[in-house]
Amino acid sequence: MPIKLWFNHNFSSLYNICQLIKRGVIEFGFPSSLDISVSHSNPEFVASQIADVFFLDQGLNDPEAYVDWCLNQCQSRKIDLFWPSRGATAIAKRAAEFTALKTRLIIPAAAETLDLINDKAAFYSLVSQAGYKVPRFRVVNNFREFNEAIDHFKSLGVPICFKPAKSIYGLGFKIIKEETDPLADFLANDPVKVTLSEAKSRLNVPDERFVKLLVMERALGVEHSLDCLAQNGRLLRVSIRKKPPLGGQAERLIQNEAFSSLAQSLTQFFQLSWIFNLQLIEIDSGPLILEINPRMAGGLYFSCLAGINYPYWAVRLALEPRENLLPNQVYDLMVNQVYQPFIYANDPKP
Repeated sequence: MPIKLWFNHNFSSLYNICQLIKRGVIEFGFPSSLDISVSHSNPEFVASQIADVFFLDQGLNDPEAYVDWCLNQCQSRKIDLFWPSRGATAIAKRAAEFTALKTRLIIPAAAETLDLINDKAAFYSLVSQAGYKVPRFRVVNNFREFNEAIDHFKSLGVPICFKPAKSIYGLGFKIIKEETDPLADFLANDPVKVTLSEAKSRLNVPDERFVKLLVMERALGVEHSLDCLAQNGRLLRVSIRKKPPLGGQAERLIQNEAFSSLAQSLTQFFQLSWIFNLQLIEIDSGPLILEINPRMAGGLYFSCLAGINYPYWAVRLALEPRENLLPNQVYDLMVNQVYQPFIYANDPKP
């Protein structure tokens, strides 16, 4: 009988992930044949074209109802491995029910840890108290607190940014810039940079609490993205991607013992497993932690070029915990991407 792996509602990079897993099965073998199921609320979702089975994902608003639906799918489809994206925290809270169905979850952490990591305010507070270095920050919930935080960082003479405590892919991240010509700003349509007056005009609701924000020092340095493979708090492999100063340029896969040691320490501290992503920024005094993403990063396939097929090995180790099978990595590679269009083999016509 084939091993059945299911990915629920995910990002478009799932196409690459499925492609990598299938490639790994051919290159390194597998305990049995593997069937990959993908579900998504969009019938035209790109990964439908590489999945062995595709079905519509029930995007239920009630988290508990969605978990019930997932349990039903695992039972009726006899899913062996479930790698969730949508509703991962709610699913993790009911892990025992999936275990009872003999479905193994591939989730990077316990539910309470996911809640903490996904709340950047709580995450920054905890790791800074534990002695890890993060950018200087203040948590604000209203316009008065926002103004006080801005005044604080202005008195330090440092660049300022802010972002929602809960967000993905940098959504809501804003950099405070100098006041300029309003018409030039309008025509430039920069989605990230805002003037202080514009930010205050949008947040000026003095009698109301708004979504929790982090007002932060914008650390100026080189960003690094670390793709990690772990099991039960032990880091097995890490790939370090040095980000370019401008988007759309090549990244470099490097070796850095200090970064690797930091990734190992955080893996143990949070008892992380499977694949997750760590964002750092390197300044003169050393690396600062920006965030942990408890999921596969969009650029994970870059890291796989260094010799570790991360998604394949996560699935393989979930079935066979034989770490000695993991290959070694190579370093000092410059990597980039090209886009290749294709025609849908299975046209999802209504």
